[in-house]
Amino acid sequence: MERVNEELFEFLEKYRDTDTSNLLFSLHGKDFQFSLPFAITQLEARRKTQSKIPSFLAFDKFLFPDALAAEQATDERVARFHASLAGRGKRILDLTAGLGIDSMTLALNGNDLTVCEIVPVKAQMLEHNSQVLGLPSFKVCNTDCQEFLAQIDENFDIVYVDPARRDSVNRRTYSLEDCVPDILTLLPKILDIAPVVMVKVSPVLDITKLIADVPSLELIYAVCVKGECKELLLQIKRDARFDGYKVVDLDDTGIISDIEFSDDELNAQAVQTKIEEEDLSGKYLYEPNAGVMKLPKKSVLTNKFEGLAQVSRNTPLFVCDVFYTDFPGRVLKIDKTISKSEFGQLKGSRYNFVSRNYPLGADELRKKLKVKEGQDKFIYAFRLGPKEKPTLCTAERL
Repeated sequence: MERVNEELFEFLEKYRDTDTSNLLFSLHGKDFQFSLPFAITQLEARRKTQSKIPSFLAFDKFLFPDALAAEQATDERVARFHASLAGRGKRILDLTAGLGIDSMTLALNGNDLTVCEIVPVKAQMLEHNSQVLGLPSFKVCNTDCQEFLAQIDENFDIVYVDPARRDSVNRRTYSLEDCVPDILTLLPKILDIAPVVMVKVSPVLDITKLIADVPSLELIYAVCVKGECKELLLQIKRDARFDGYKVVDLDDTGIISDIEFSDDELNAQAVQTKIEEEDLSGKYLYEPNAGVMKLPKKSVLTNKFEGLAQVSRNTPLFVCDVFYTDFPGRVLKIDKTISKSEFGQLKGSRYNFVSRNYPLGADELRKKLKVKEGQDKFIYAFRLGPKEKPTLCTAERL
């Protein structure tokens, strides 16, 4: 167990802005009433997580069990979204607490938490951090969650699980069955003690397979932060039928966009709006965020937004004459379509490049056209129309 004392916190305050690369070497041989490598880990972990969990780092005595916990920490914006789904006044069981950002956020939202953590030092840090944050209704059980479930004789309103996505030899897993613990095996027991189960899984998992494999699955949330998909959150309820797939995009203020596709909509035939002309000047260009890009058929977006047309069958970009402010992703105004004869005029200009189903990648195009890195202006490269003609256009983000 790690030694936690005032000298440790005085050390962290003294060296909080110090480059840690040579700090361990420079302090070698000096005596401390705590583990020096553990203290260095705290300094490095705080720097790495400054943008992910700033509210927690506002507490000077908040501690990390190890470097991996910092790497795997839930973004607090995502944790707040989880808490909004759970509501208040609930008895919640977290079977895989880890660093505890999710469970502590749920507790801060007015819920009673029981958390399981098998690793002793992680359980110790959970106890410590819950006291630092002033969470009286926060019970830590230093035990394996499967043993806990086998012995439990009480009920909860919600069970939350974030299974490890690596196996016993630290290899990344790519299916729900290979995660630890095996949720599909434990699910019947979990649903015996709670009517609602929230399972956080990797964003790389296939949603079609999840719908087929997970019993009592009600909703799948694709949770994004500023367009980047951070996780898939499975909402499971006793005897539920699958109701839909919801994409939520968050920033520091909360939800900036959300869109839901019912089970019927996921399987519907997409409206096919033909692109009649090759000149896209003046149209709006729509690029779905990462959560929407997980849809089995991105083309179903055309059923949600009237007049939206996919630029070509296998290219997940869309154009429209109408500006939709609630589109889940990046929206740009196309300046012009660039002909080959105009390629030379781009030399030395500044643009960001995006290549989607184009013969050349973004970096190759940049080198070929001798264009520098840009800021708000873009060159999009894609295939257009039924003949999938390679096309370039300039556009500015709105």
